[in-house]
Amino acid sequence: MNLNELVAAVANFEERGELEKLDEIGLPPGNAIQWLFGLTAGFYFADGETRRTRQAMLDLAVRYYDLTEGNTNFLSFNERVRRISSPEDVGQNLSKDEYFDEGETASFYIRHMPKQALRSTDPVHDYFTVLLPSAGYRGGNGRLMYQTRLSELSRDSTGVVRLFVDACRDLRVFYAVSGMSLFFYSYAAGATEKAYPLFRRFPGLLYEDGSNFTLEILRRTDVIRDVNWLTAVNDELLERVGGLAKAREVLGEEIVLHPYEGGVVFQAGERPVLGDLNKGRVPLAYRAVNDFLKPLRYENWDYPYLRAPRDVDEMEYTEWWTRRFDGGER
Repeated sequence: MNLNELVAAVANFEERGELEKLDEIGLPPGNAIQWLFGLTAGFYFADGETRRTRQAMLDLAVRYYDLTEGNTNFLSFNERVRRISSPEDVGQNLSKDEYFDEGETASFYIRHMPKQALRSTDPVHDYFTVLLPSAGYRGGNGRLMYQTRLSELSRDSTGVVRLFVDACRDLRVFYAVSGMSLFFYSYAAGATEKAYPLFRRFPGLLYEDGSNFTLEILRRTDVIRDVNWLTAVNDELLERVGGLAKAREVLGEEIVLHPYEGGVVFQAGERPVLGDLNKGRVPLAYRAVNDFLKPLRYENWDYPYLRAPRDVDEMEYTEWWTRRFDGGER
C-alpha cells in the first residue's frame, strides 16, 4: 500500500464510519512499519517537580500498564532501560529517591518492545511517555503522552474517557487533548513531512508533539494549542471563556462536559472522527468546541509546529493547522 492508497483507504473507512479498521494498517506493509493509527492523548501541567505530581504520574503509569494487558513490557527511566512483566515492576522501578527528587528532572516511558530487542525502529500502539521537570527547569512545563488502540473504543469507550478525565484531574493539567492520530517512531521531519497529504485532508487527525509545543510556550499555562475529540482546560482558563454555565449554554447537548475537580473535559461526540475536507466535511462538534475555546489558543508561533514538503511554507501550514476547525472556507 503506497501513500495514495493509504489516503484512499482512510477516506473510505471515514465515509463508512469504520475508522477502527485502521488499527492494523501500517505503511509500508510487512515488518517495516512507518506509522500506525490509534488514539493519542497529550497532557500539559505545571509543578512537575512536586511529590504529589510524581506520585500521581506513577499511579497513572501502573494503570496504563493494566490497560494494555501487559503489552507494555519495557521501561526506560532517565535513560536506563529494563524489561518489565507486571504492574509491580513499574512501581518498584519508579519508587526511588531519584524519581521523587524535586531538584532532578525525571523522564521515563513504558512501551511495547519486541522480544530480544532493546531498540525498535517501528512505532507501537502501546506507549506512555513522561517528562517531569525539576524546580527551575528552563525547558518548559511537565507533559505526558500516551497512546491507545482504536479497538479500545469498542471494548470500553467509557473507560477511555474516564482515564483521560482522571489523568487531567490527578495531574492538575492546564490543557490536555486527545484524538485519532498517526503514531510515528520518530517525530523527525521526514516522517511527518510524508504524512502531509493526510493532515491536509482529514482535519480530525491529531498531531501531538509535546516537546515542540512545550518548547514554544515554555512556562506559560494560559494557552492551548488546538482542540479534538477530548479537550480539557483548567478552571482558570474556563473562566476566561465564561465558565461552566456558559459552556453548557453555548454548546448544548451536542458536547458532553465532564467537570472534575480543577477543570472540565469537552467531549465532541461519542467517538473520534476525521472528517474529509475533499468532501467538505469538517466535524461540527469539533468546530463547536474550537469556537468556544478559540480565545485561549496560542497564535504567535516562533517556529513551525509541523514539518512539510519543501514547497510548503511551514509557518503558514502551522497557522492553517491550528485554525483548521475555524468557520469559513479552509
